[in-house]
Amino acid sequence: MATLLLKNIDFLVQDAQRTIRSAAVYIEGATIQDVGPSAELERRCEAGISIDLSGCIVTPGLINAHNHLYEIMSRGLAKDFGTEGWLAKAIYPIDRFMQGDDYYHAALVALADSLRQGTTTMIDMMTNYARFHADRAMEAFQQSGMRGALARASTNRSTIDPGEERPDEEDLEASEAFLKRWAGRGRVAPWLGPSGLFSCTPDLLKRLKDLANAHGARFTIHLNETHVQAQAARKAGYVGQIAQADRIGILDERSSIAHAVWAGDAELAIAARTGAQIVHNPMSNMILASGVANVPRMLQLGIPVGLGTDGPASNDSLDMVTEMKAAVLLHRVSTLDATIVRARDAFRMATELGAQVLGVGRLGRLEPGWLADVAAFRIAPGMVPVYDPIESLVYSGSGRDACLTIVDGEVVYRDGAFTRLDLAESLARLAKTAEAIRENVPQAFG
Repeated sequence: MATLLLKNIDFLVQDAQRTIRSAAVYIEGATIQDVGPSAELERRCEAGISIDLSGCIVTPGLINAHNHLYEIMSRGLAKDFGTEGWLAKAIYPIDRFMQGDDYYHAALVALADSLRQGTTTMIDMMTNYARFHADRAMEAFQQSGMRGALARASTNRSTIDPGEERPDEEDLEASEAFLKRWAGRGRVAPWLGPSGLFSCTPDLLKRLKDLANAHGARFTIHLNETHVQAQAARKAGYVGQIAQADRIGILDERSSIAHAVWAGDAELAIAARTGAQIVHNPMSNMILASGVANVPRMLQLGIPVGLGTDGPASNDSLDMVTEMKAAVLLHRVSTLDATIVRARDAFRMATELGAQVLGVGRLGRLEPGWLADVAAFRIAPGMVPVYDPIESLVYSGSGRDACLTIVDGEVVYRDGAFTRLDLAESLARLAKTAEAIRENVPQAFG
Protein backbone atom coordinates (compact mmCIF):
# COMPACT_ATOMS: atom_id res chain seq x y z
CA MET A 1 0.00 0.00 0.00
CA ALA A 2 1.33 3.45 -0.93
CA THR A 3 2.22 5.67 2.02
CA LEU A 4 2.65 9.43 2.07
CA LEU A 5 3.84 11.86 4.74
CA LEU A 6 3.06 15.58 4.44
CA LYS A 7 5.44 17.22 6.91
CA ASN A 8 6.59 20.57 8.29
CA ILE A 9 3.21 22.15 7.58
CA ASP A 10 3.04 25.68 8.98
CA PHE A 11 -0.73 25.55 9.54
CA LEU A 12 -2.76 22.34 9.30
CA VAL A 13 -6.47 23.18 9.19
CA GLN A 14 -8.30 20.01 10.23
CA ASP A 15 -11.72 21.61 9.98
CA ALA A 16 -13.39 24.97 10.55
CA GLN A 17 -12.55 24.89 14.27
CA ARG A 18 -9.21 23.05 14.61
CA THR A 19 -5.72 24.05 13.51
CA ILE A 20 -2.32 22.50 14.31
CA ARG A 21 0.96 24.40 13.95
CA SER A 22 4.14 22.70 12.64
CA ALA A 23 2.06 19.68 11.70
CA ALA A 24 2.10 16.55 9.56
CA VAL A 25 -0.41 14.20 7.92
CA TYR A 26 0.32 10.52 7.38
CA ILE A 27 -1.65 8.76 4.63
CA GLU A 28 -1.93 5.07 3.77
CA GLY A 29 -3.65 4.34 0.50
CA ALA A 30 -6.76 6.51 0.33
CA THR A 31 -7.10 7.11 4.08
CA ILE A 32 -5.59 9.50 6.58
CA GLN A 33 -3.98 7.41 9.31
CA ASP A 34 -2.46 10.04 11.58
CA VAL A 35 -2.41 13.79 12.13
CA GLY A 36 -0.29 15.71 14.60
CA PRO A 37 2.94 17.58 15.32
CA SER A 38 5.42 17.03 12.53
CA ALA A 39 8.30 15.98 14.80
CA GLU A 40 6.18 13.20 16.33
CA LEU A 41 4.86 11.82 13.04
CA GLU A 42 8.29 11.89 11.44
CA ARG A 43 9.57 9.69 14.28
CA ARG A 44 6.82 7.09 14.22
CA CYS A 45 5.64 6.99 10.58
CA GLU A 46 7.74 5.49 7.79
CA ALA A 47 6.41 6.69 4.46
CA GLY A 48 7.30 5.75 0.92
CA ILE A 49 7.05 9.40 -0.09
CA SER A 50 7.57 12.51 2.07
CA ILE A 51 6.64 16.02 0.94
CA ASP A 52 7.92 19.05 2.81
CA LEU A 53 5.21 21.71 3.06
CA SER A 54 7.07 24.40 4.92
CA GLY A 55 5.47 27.78 4.29
CA CYS A 56 2.05 26.27 3.56
CA ILE A 57 -1.51 26.21 4.84
CA VAL A 58 -2.91 22.71 4.39
CA THR A 59 -6.67 22.15 4.36
CA PRO A 60 -9.20 19.49 3.45
CA GLY A 61 -9.68 19.44 -0.32
CA LEU A 62 -12.25 22.02 -1.40
CA ILE A 63 -15.64 20.82 -2.65
CA ASN A 64 -17.29 22.66 -5.55
CA ALA A 65 -20.87 21.50 -5.09
CA HIS A 66 -22.51 22.92 -8.23
CA ASN A 67 -21.16 23.42 -11.74
CA HIS A 68 -21.63 23.11 -15.50
CA LEU A 69 -18.08 22.55 -16.68
CA TYR A 70 -18.97 22.46 -20.38
CA GLU A 71 -19.82 26.17 -20.08
CA ILE A 72 -16.12 26.94 -20.26
CA MET A 73 -16.77 27.47 -23.98
CA SER A 74 -19.24 30.29 -23.15
CA ARG A 75 -16.90 32.04 -20.72
CA GLY A 76 -17.02 35.84 -20.98
CA LEU A 77 -20.16 36.03 -23.13
CA ALA A 78 -23.64 37.59 -22.75
CA LYS A 79 -23.11 38.86 -19.22
CA ASP A 80 -25.41 41.87 -19.58
CA PHE A 81 -28.70 40.10 -20.29
CA GLY A 82 -29.66 38.50 -16.96
CA THR A 83 -30.02 34.76 -16.49
CA GLU A 84 -32.79 34.09 -19.02
CA GLY A 85 -31.24 36.23 -21.77
CA TRP A 86 -27.80 34.78 -21.08
CA LEU A 87 -29.18 31.26 -21.49
CA ALA A 88 -31.01 32.07 -24.71
CA LYS A 89 -28.26 34.09 -26.40
CA ALA A 90 -25.13 32.18 -25.41
CA ILE A 91 -25.50 28.98 -23.42
CA TYR A 92 -28.10 27.08 -25.46
CA PRO A 93 -26.81 28.03 -28.95
CA ILE A 94 -23.20 27.20 -28.04
CA ASP A 95 -24.13 23.94 -26.32
CA ARG A 96 -26.15 22.93 -29.37
CA PHE A 97 -23.19 23.69 -31.65
CA MET A 98 -20.62 21.72 -29.62
CA GLN A 99 -19.77 18.10 -30.41
CA GLY A 100 -18.74 15.18 -28.19
CA ASP A 101 -15.01 15.88 -28.38
CA ASP A 102 -15.66 19.51 -27.46
CA TYR A 103 -17.45 18.43 -24.29
CA TYR A 104 -14.66 16.03 -23.40
CA HIS A 105 -11.86 18.57 -23.80
CA ALA A 106 -13.85 21.37 -22.16
CA ALA A 107 -14.42 19.20 -19.09
CA LEU A 108 -10.77 18.13 -19.00
CA VAL A 109 -9.49 21.73 -19.05
CA ALA A 110 -12.04 22.88 -16.46
CA LEU A 111 -11.22 19.96 -14.17
CA ALA A 112 -7.51 20.68 -14.46
CA ASP A 113 -8.15 24.33 -13.64
CA SER A 114 -10.05 23.22 -10.54
CA LEU A 115 -7.45 20.72 -9.39
CA ARG A 116 -4.68 23.30 -9.66
CA GLN A 117 -6.67 25.55 -7.31
CA GLY A 118 -7.15 23.04 -4.50
CA THR A 119 -10.55 21.63 -5.47
CA THR A 120 -10.70 17.87 -4.98
CA THR A 121 -14.43 17.29 -5.48
CA MET A 122 -16.72 18.57 -8.24
CA ILE A 123 -20.48 18.12 -8.70
CA ASP A 124 -21.32 18.78 -12.35
CA MET A 125 -24.65 19.06 -14.19
CA MET A 126 -25.01 18.23 -17.89
CA THR A 127 -28.12 20.21 -18.83
CA ASN A 128 -29.90 21.00 -22.12
CA TYR A 129 -27.86 19.74 -25.12
CA ALA A 130 -24.89 18.83 -22.93
CA ARG A 131 -26.76 15.82 -21.59
CA PHE A 132 -26.35 14.01 -24.89
CA HIS A 133 -22.58 14.04 -24.26
CA ALA A 134 -22.59 13.15 -20.56
CA ASP A 135 -20.49 10.04 -21.21
CA ARG A 136 -17.70 12.14 -22.73
CA ALA A 137 -17.65 14.39 -19.68
CA MET A 138 -17.58 11.36 -17.42
CA GLU A 139 -14.56 10.07 -19.34
CA ALA A 140 -12.80 13.37 -18.60
CA PHE A 141 -13.67 13.07 -14.91
CA GLN A 142 -12.28 9.56 -14.74
CA GLN A 143 -9.06 10.64 -16.45
CA SER A 144 -8.51 13.70 -14.25
CA GLY A 145 -8.59 11.94 -10.88
CA MET A 146 -11.20 14.35 -9.50
CA ARG A 147 -13.75 13.05 -6.98
CA GLY A 148 -17.38 13.97 -7.41
CA ALA A 149 -20.62 13.41 -9.26
CA LEU A 150 -21.95 14.04 -12.74
CA ALA A 151 -25.68 14.55 -13.21
CA ARG A 152 -27.46 13.91 -16.51
CA ALA A 153 -30.44 16.14 -17.22
CA SER A 154 -33.70 15.51 -19.09
CA THR A 155 -36.07 17.81 -20.98
CA ASN A 156 -39.55 17.35 -22.40
CA ARG A 157 -40.86 20.93 -22.24
CA SER A 158 -38.15 23.48 -22.93
CA THR A 159 -38.99 27.15 -22.46
CA ILE A 160 -35.84 28.21 -24.35
CA ASP A 161 -35.17 25.81 -27.24
CA PRO A 162 -37.62 23.03 -28.17
CA GLY A 163 -34.80 21.28 -30.01
CA GLU A 164 -33.52 19.91 -26.71
CA GLU A 165 -36.80 18.09 -26.00
CA ARG A 166 -37.05 14.32 -26.18
CA PRO A 167 -39.95 11.94 -25.52
CA ASP A 168 -40.26 10.91 -21.89
CA GLU A 169 -39.44 7.25 -22.46
CA GLU A 170 -36.37 8.08 -24.54
CA ASP A 171 -34.91 10.33 -21.85
CA LEU A 172 -35.78 7.90 -19.08
CA GLU A 173 -34.11 5.03 -20.92
CA ALA A 174 -31.02 7.15 -21.59
CA SER A 175 -30.91 8.24 -17.96
CA GLU A 176 -31.15 4.69 -16.64
CA ALA A 177 -28.47 3.52 -19.06
CA PHE A 178 -26.21 6.33 -17.85
CA LEU A 179 -26.72 5.34 -14.22
CA LYS A 180 -26.01 1.69 -14.95
CA ARG A 181 -23.00 2.40 -17.15
CA TRP A 182 -21.13 4.48 -14.58
CA ALA A 183 -22.26 3.18 -11.20
CA GLY A 184 -19.37 2.08 -9.02
CA ARG A 185 -16.69 3.16 -11.48
CA GLY A 186 -13.95 5.26 -9.96
CA ARG A 187 -14.39 8.33 -7.80
CA VAL A 188 -17.29 9.91 -9.70
CA ALA A 189 -20.91 8.92 -9.13
CA PRO A 190 -23.61 9.20 -11.81
CA TRP A 191 -26.60 11.30 -10.76
CA LEU A 192 -29.75 12.61 -12.39
CA GLY A 193 -30.23 16.37 -12.61
CA PRO A 194 -33.06 17.94 -14.61
CA SER A 195 -32.31 21.62 -15.09
CA GLY A 196 -35.50 22.84 -13.46
CA LEU A 197 -39.27 22.83 -13.27
CA PHE A 198 -39.23 24.79 -16.52
CA SER A 199 -37.60 21.93 -18.43
CA CYS A 200 -39.73 18.91 -17.44
CA THR A 201 -43.35 18.12 -16.74
CA PRO A 202 -44.18 17.17 -13.13
CA ASP A 203 -44.75 13.56 -14.18
CA LEU A 204 -41.32 13.26 -15.80
CA LEU A 205 -39.64 14.92 -12.80
CA LYS A 206 -41.24 12.42 -10.43
CA ARG A 207 -40.27 9.48 -12.64
CA LEU A 208 -36.70 10.73 -12.82
CA LYS A 209 -36.53 11.06 -9.05
CA ASP A 210 -37.97 7.58 -8.58
CA LEU A 211 -35.44 6.25 -11.09
CA ALA A 212 -32.57 7.85 -9.21
CA ASN A 213 -33.82 6.39 -5.93
CA ALA A 214 -34.20 2.95 -7.46
CA HIS A 215 -30.53 3.02 -8.48
CA GLY A 216 -29.25 4.52 -5.24
CA ALA A 217 -28.29 7.70 -7.09
CA ARG A 218 -28.68 11.27 -5.95
CA PHE A 219 -30.73 14.00 -7.63
CA THR A 220 -30.09 17.71 -8.18
CA ILE A 221 -32.13 20.54 -9.67
CA HIS A 222 -32.15 24.35 -10.02
CA LEU A 223 -34.93 25.93 -7.98
CA ASN A 224 -35.79 29.58 -7.33
CA GLU A 225 -32.62 30.83 -9.00
CA THR A 226 -34.30 33.90 -10.48
CA HIS A 227 -37.27 36.15 -9.83
CA VAL A 228 -38.78 34.93 -13.11
CA GLN A 229 -38.73 31.34 -11.83
CA ALA A 230 -40.26 32.33 -8.50
CA GLN A 231 -43.03 34.25 -10.29
CA ALA A 232 -43.81 31.24 -12.49
CA ALA A 233 -44.31 29.10 -9.39
CA ARG A 234 -46.60 31.69 -7.82
CA LYS A 235 -48.67 31.89 -11.00
CA ALA A 236 -49.05 28.12 -10.74
CA GLY A 237 -50.44 28.52 -7.21
CA TYR A 238 -47.34 27.82 -5.11
CA VAL A 239 -45.41 30.04 -2.75
CA GLY A 240 -42.30 29.21 -4.78
CA GLN A 241 -40.48 26.50 -6.70
CA ILE A 242 -39.32 24.59 -3.61
CA ALA A 243 -42.93 24.22 -2.53
CA GLN A 244 -43.85 23.13 -6.05
CA ALA A 245 -41.02 20.58 -6.15
CA ASP A 246 -42.10 19.25 -2.76
CA ARG A 247 -45.66 18.77 -4.03
CA ILE A 248 -44.31 16.87 -7.05
CA GLY A 249 -42.39 14.63 -4.66
CA ILE A 250 -38.78 15.15 -5.74
CA LEU A 251 -37.24 16.49 -2.52
CA ASP A 252 -35.67 14.30 0.14
CA GLU A 253 -32.32 13.79 1.83
CA ARG A 254 -30.88 12.54 -1.49
CA SER A 255 -31.82 15.73 -3.35
CA SER A 256 -29.86 18.96 -3.65
CA ILE A 257 -31.17 22.35 -4.72
CA ALA A 258 -28.97 24.74 -6.65
CA HIS A 259 -29.37 28.43 -5.74
CA ALA A 260 -32.71 28.83 -3.84
CA VAL A 261 -32.15 32.59 -4.17
CA TRP A 262 -35.83 33.49 -3.99
CA ALA A 263 -36.81 31.06 -1.23
CA GLY A 264 -38.50 32.64 1.79
CA ASP A 265 -38.91 31.23 5.27
CA ALA A 266 -41.82 28.96 4.33
CA GLU A 267 -39.84 27.29 1.56
CA LEU A 268 -36.67 27.01 3.59
CA ALA A 269 -38.73 25.23 6.23
CA ILE A 270 -39.78 22.76 3.53
CA ALA A 271 -36.17 22.17 2.56
CA ALA A 272 -35.26 21.58 6.21
CA ARG A 273 -38.18 19.18 6.68
CA THR A 274 -37.38 17.12 3.60
CA GLY A 275 -33.66 16.90 4.37
CA ALA A 276 -32.70 18.38 1.00
CA GLN A 277 -29.40 20.23 0.70
CA ILE A 278 -28.90 23.65 -0.89
CA VAL A 279 -25.86 24.87 -2.85
CA HIS A 280 -25.02 28.56 -2.69
CA ASN A 281 -23.39 30.21 -5.73
CA PRO A 282 -22.68 33.81 -4.70
CA MET A 283 -20.47 34.93 -7.60
CA SER A 284 -22.83 33.55 -10.24
CA ASN A 285 -25.83 35.10 -8.50
CA MET A 286 -24.09 38.48 -8.50
CA ILE A 287 -22.85 38.32 -12.09
CA LEU A 288 -26.26 37.30 -13.47
CA ALA A 289 -28.10 39.70 -11.12
CA SER A 290 -30.14 36.81 -9.75
CA GLY A 291 -30.40 38.08 -6.18
CA VAL A 292 -29.15 37.22 -2.70
CA ALA A 293 -30.01 33.84 -1.20
CA ASN A 294 -30.87 33.82 2.50
CA VAL A 295 -27.93 31.64 3.46
CA PRO A 296 -27.85 32.83 7.09
CA ARG A 297 -31.40 31.55 7.57
CA MET A 298 -30.57 28.28 5.81
CA LEU A 299 -27.71 27.68 8.23
CA GLN A 300 -29.87 28.61 11.20
CA LEU A 301 -32.38 25.95 10.13
CA GLY A 302 -29.65 23.32 9.95
CA ILE A 303 -29.89 22.90 6.18
CA PRO A 304 -26.60 21.57 4.76
CA VAL A 305 -25.48 24.44 2.53
CA GLY A 306 -22.68 23.63 0.11
CA LEU A 307 -20.75 26.16 -1.94
CA GLY A 308 -20.33 26.20 -5.70
CA THR A 309 -18.81 28.45 -8.32
CA ASP A 310 -21.53 27.49 -10.82
CA GLY A 311 -20.41 27.16 -14.43
CA PRO A 312 -17.41 28.96 -15.91
CA ALA A 313 -19.79 31.04 -18.03
CA SER A 314 -21.76 32.52 -15.12
CA ASN A 315 -18.73 33.03 -12.91
CA ASP A 316 -15.72 32.95 -15.24
CA SER A 317 -13.68 31.46 -12.41
CA LEU A 318 -13.47 28.04 -10.80
CA ASP A 319 -11.62 29.42 -7.76
CA MET A 320 -13.26 28.11 -4.59
CA VAL A 321 -11.06 30.28 -2.36
CA THR A 322 -12.43 33.50 -3.86
CA GLU A 323 -15.90 31.92 -3.80
CA MET A 324 -15.60 31.60 -0.02
CA LYS A 325 -14.71 35.28 0.21
CA ALA A 326 -17.67 36.20 -2.00
CA ALA A 327 -20.00 34.20 0.26
CA VAL A 328 -18.85 36.19 3.26
CA LEU A 329 -18.89 39.63 1.64
CA LEU A 330 -22.19 39.28 -0.21
CA HIS A 331 -24.16 38.56 2.95
CA ARG A 332 -22.38 41.19 5.02
CA VAL A 333 -23.04 44.00 2.56
CA SER A 334 -26.63 42.94 1.89
CA THR A 335 -27.51 42.78 5.60
CA LEU A 336 -25.12 45.46 6.94
CA ASP A 337 -24.09 42.88 9.55
CA ALA A 338 -20.37 42.12 9.86
CA THR A 339 -21.08 38.88 11.75
CA ILE A 340 -23.84 37.39 9.58
CA VAL A 341 -21.52 35.01 7.69
CA ARG A 342 -17.97 34.43 8.90
CA ALA A 343 -14.91 33.03 7.15
CA ARG A 344 -15.33 29.80 9.11
CA ASP A 345 -18.92 29.46 7.89
CA ALA A 346 -17.82 29.74 4.27
CA PHE A 347 -14.93 27.33 4.84
CA ARG A 348 -17.30 24.76 6.32
CA MET A 349 -19.62 25.20 3.32
CA ALA A 350 -16.68 24.49 1.00
CA THR A 351 -15.63 21.35 2.90
CA GLU A 352 -17.82 19.40 5.34
CA LEU A 353 -21.19 20.70 4.17
CA GLY A 354 -20.22 20.13 0.55
CA ALA A 355 -19.47 16.53 1.47
CA GLN A 356 -23.04 16.22 2.73
CA VAL A 357 -24.31 17.42 -0.64
CA LEU A 358 -22.18 14.76 -2.32
CA GLY A 359 -23.48 12.16 0.13
CA VAL A 360 -20.03 10.82 1.03
CA GLY A 361 -19.10 10.30 4.67
CA ARG A 362 -15.65 10.82 6.21
CA LEU A 363 -14.92 13.61 3.75
CA GLY A 364 -14.19 17.27 4.39
CA ARG A 365 -11.92 17.05 7.43
CA LEU A 366 -8.32 16.05 7.99
CA GLU A 367 -8.40 13.43 10.71
CA PRO A 368 -7.59 9.73 11.12
CA GLY A 369 -9.99 7.43 9.33
CA TRP A 370 -11.17 10.11 6.89
CA LEU A 371 -10.62 10.13 3.14
CA ALA A 372 -7.29 11.62 2.09
CA ASP A 373 -8.43 14.60 0.02
CA VAL A 374 -5.97 17.39 0.77
CA ALA A 375 -5.04 20.83 -0.57
CA ALA A 376 -1.90 22.82 0.25
CA PHE A 377 -1.63 26.58 -0.32
CA ARG A 378 1.64 28.52 -0.32
CA ILE A 379 1.61 31.45 2.10
CA ALA A 380 2.04 34.20 -0.47
CA PRO A 381 3.42 37.66 0.40
CA GLY A 382 -0.10 39.05 0.23
CA MET A 383 -1.18 36.68 3.02
CA VAL A 384 1.52 37.62 5.51
CA PRO A 385 1.29 37.70 8.50
CA VAL A 386 -0.90 34.66 9.14
CA TYR A 387 -2.58 34.94 12.52
CA ASP A 388 -5.48 32.67 11.63
CA PRO A 389 -5.05 30.42 8.56
CA ILE A 390 -8.74 30.30 7.64
CA GLU A 391 -9.11 34.07 7.88
CA SER A 392 -5.93 34.56 5.86
CA LEU A 393 -6.94 32.07 3.17
CA VAL A 394 -10.49 33.36 2.77
CA TYR A 395 -9.75 37.08 2.87
CA SER A 396 -6.24 37.23 1.38
CA GLY A 397 -5.72 34.00 -0.53
CA SER A 398 -6.52 32.62 -3.95
CA GLY A 399 -6.89 29.22 -5.51
CA ARG A 400 -3.78 30.11 -7.48
CA ASP A 401 -1.79 29.82 -4.26
CA ALA A 402 -2.39 26.04 -4.32
CA CYS A 403 0.79 24.02 -4.72
CA LEU A 404 -0.41 20.48 -3.98
CA THR A 405 -3.71 18.67 -4.53
CA ILE A 406 -4.32 15.12 -3.32
CA VAL A 407 -7.44 13.07 -4.07
CA ASP A 408 -7.99 9.69 -2.43
CA GLY A 409 -4.36 9.69 -1.31
CA GLU A 410 -3.11 10.27 -4.87
CA VAL A 411 -1.10 13.35 -5.79
CA VAL A 412 -2.90 14.73 -8.86
CA TYR A 413 -1.29 18.18 -8.96
CA ARG A 414 1.99 19.50 -7.61
CA ASP A 415 3.85 22.74 -8.23
CA GLY A 416 2.39 23.47 -11.64
CA ALA A 417 2.36 19.89 -12.93
CA PHE A 418 -0.49 17.42 -13.30
CA THR A 419 0.29 13.76 -12.71
CA ARG A 420 -2.52 12.44 -14.95
CA LEU A 421 -3.06 15.15 -17.53
CA ASP A 422 -1.33 16.68 -20.54
CA LEU A 423 -3.48 19.61 -21.62
CA ALA A 424 -1.76 20.48 -24.90
CA GLU A 425 -4.26 18.63 -27.11
CA SER A 426 -7.26 19.86 -25.14
CA LEU A 427 -6.19 23.50 -25.23
CA ALA A 428 -5.54 23.32 -28.96
CA ARG A 429 -8.94 21.72 -29.56
CA LEU A 430 -10.77 24.37 -27.53
CA ALA A 431 -8.99 27.18 -29.35
CA LYS A 432 -10.29 25.81 -32.66
CA THR A 433 -13.76 25.32 -31.22
CA ALA A 434 -13.81 28.90 -29.94
CA GLU A 435 -13.08 30.20 -33.44
CA ALA A 436 -15.85 28.05 -34.87
CA ILE A 437 -18.26 29.35 -32.22
CA ARG A 438 -17.35 32.94 -33.08
CA GLU A 439 -18.17 32.24 -36.72
CA ASN A 440 -21.28 30.11 -36.26
CA VAL A 441 -22.97 31.51 -33.12
CA PRO A 442 -22.83 35.30 -33.71
CA GLN A 443 -25.75 36.08 -31.37
CA ALA A 444 -23.59 35.13 -28.37
CA PHE A 445 -21.30 38.07 -29.19
CA GLY A 446 -23.99 40.71 -29.63
